[in-house]
Amino acid sequence: MRPAGSESWSTIDLTPRPFLPGDSLRTGAGAGAALSFDDGSRVEVRAHSILALEDAAPERSLLRLELGQLRAGVRHDPARRFQVRTPSVVTTVRGTEFSISVLAGGNTHVELFQGLLGVEDNRGHQVLLHPHESLSVDRRGMSVPQRMPTGEQVRRESRHADLRRELGFDQERDEDVSAAARELKLAEYQQGKALVDVDGRRVRVESYVLRPRADQFKLVVLNRRGDRNDYFYYLGTFNKPLPRELGPALRRLGGGIGSSPEYFLTEFETGRSNRIDNILELGRGGHPVDLNANVDLDDNLQSVFDPDRDRFVDAGGGAAFQTLFDDYGLYLNGKLKAGWTGTDVTAHAETVPASAADPITGAVLNAGNAYLDGSGLLATGSESITFPDAERMRQRVYQSYTDGAFLAWDNHMTDGEGAVARRSDFSGETAGTGFRQRLLGFNYEQSITATEFGGRKIDLTLSPRPLIQLGLIQ
Repeated sequence: MRPAGSESWSTIDLTPRPFLPGDSLRTGAGAGAALSFDDGSRVEVRAHSILALEDAAPERSLLRLELGQLRAGVRHDPARRFQVRTPSVVTTVRGTEFSISVLAGGNTHVELFQGLLGVEDNRGHQVLLHPHESLSVDRRGMSVPQRMPTGEQVRRESRHADLRRELGFDQERDEDVSAAARELKLAEYQQGKALVDVDGRRVRVESYVLRPRADQFKLVVLNRRGDRNDYFYYLGTFNKPLPRELGPALRRLGGGIGSSPEYFLTEFETGRSNRIDNILELGRGGHPVDLNANVDLDDNLQSVFDPDRDRFVDAGGGAAFQTLFDDYGLYLNGKLKAGWTGTDVTAHAETVPASAADPITGAVLNAGNAYLDGSGLLATGSESITFPDAERMRQRVYQSYTDGAFLAWDNHMTDGEGAVARRSDFSGETAGTGFRQRLLGFNYEQSITATEFGGRKIDLTLSPRPLIQLGLIQ
């Protein structure tokens, strides 16, 4: 628990104990909690959840579920309003039994078992759920309510549940996604190996490429270090259905020479998490642009990765296409950190930084959905890139924001035993085709810290090859 007004968490040793307005509760792996209210209402909190009690007056109870899942049984009382708030919705209860799940990134799924439940999203859309209905809400809005499956359907679909949860950015255990992917034969590509990270800890790395929809593919990377789990995913949506063999579609994903690619991304979504904190990136309005022919000379492409030859090839100063996105949002723990908007942009300089509205949803920004500075606008950031060790391949990207917060990305290239690559391993190459080509012989490790993470970090180890092919390493 974290008591009201405190900055630190403490372990609960004895129960029952009071849970007062302003208090917060966090559950770990295999843990749970039950809250009992004076009118007989009860809320059960599942593992990997973060819950706060905002109000407990005689006329209203207000809970805030930041992450995880709860199930509630609320007694009907016309004189008392019971609400649950998430990063995406506010639910108003009318004598009801229901469950709410909040995925990392703020996406919310609501299921109603008995009674009536009012649901309102951040854009002001409202719906009244009836018994045995469910709906989902993400940053793009609210889905249409659906009838929940029958008991027989639930039993038939149970083997699919872990996979959907894992790949929906809300992991329980990486063993589940491994077994589910093998069983359902969804994996186009699967790789697993044990490595040693830069801190000397053994890390089990598993990678998958999946196809959620005909026009989508998803890269999922799972990391396990003892009892710690971190994960990364990249979901790409293309301009048309993908071929049976993904190679032709992915061949020019990071860039293409000569002509506009046949397959290109119209949307993307990336997620990184340590199962408590998370970073979500969303891009919309993707379209290919010849960067070597636009007005911005700073974004010219000198080389492009060619997966057929497993190497970078020289662009030769000619046409070189890369996908640009009109709208982009970066979210930390469910709240907007940075973003931009644009219309058919041909250069990054044409985008407009987000300030008063969410670049993906258009919702007006406030303290509940964005990190604002003293002026009430989205805090703006400045970035510095340094190389702390003159002898080693380590890069630090530090972003400082006008609200006093920071976001830092520490990137390392390591061998299989965790040793950070020496600059001499690259034989003098410091940039361009030769430099990036040599990256393919090492592992890529990224450690992310932020003010909002409260001293925790997201720690990821993976092969640089898929990142290069996706255009995440330029």
